[in-house]
Amino acid sequence: MTIYNDLIFKTRLEAQWAAFFDLAGWDWRSNPAPVGDWCPDFRVTFPCDHSECRDSHTLLVSVVPTESKDVLAAHPARKHCYEATGFPGVDAGAAFGSNPEATVWEFSHGAGGGVFEVPFFVEADAAVLWKKAGELVR
Repeated sequence: MTIYNDLIFKTRLEAQWAAFFDLAGWDWRSNPAPVGDWCPDFRVTFPCDHSECRDSHTLLVSVVPTESKDVLAAHPARKHCYEATGFPGVDAGAAFGSNPEATVWEFSHGAGGGVFEVPFFVEADAAVLWKKAGELVR
């Protein structure tokens, strides 16, 4: 059990992601409703200034204690590319690992879409924010 911002999280990694979302200016909510047999850890919304996108994107995120892109690519969240059925306004499911570089999701962005990672959508240096986030959890 770990505490961040007076909230209790199941793991230190989840708490650090919550702190990271705050530092990055992303809106988040923990433990959203299940999607079939998958239970995401977070629902996050982050700004997007691409002219062909709406003002933000929303993901359902599972936190997985790994740095392996193969493990993340095989996660059930990845079955929800480009949408999360039954969740209007959610762009995709995503798997977030042990740091911002160990993240992956696939969704529509701009005139196309593709596979993305957290650093692409964070204005500041994601590694610096990650370190600060780690200092905020106890």
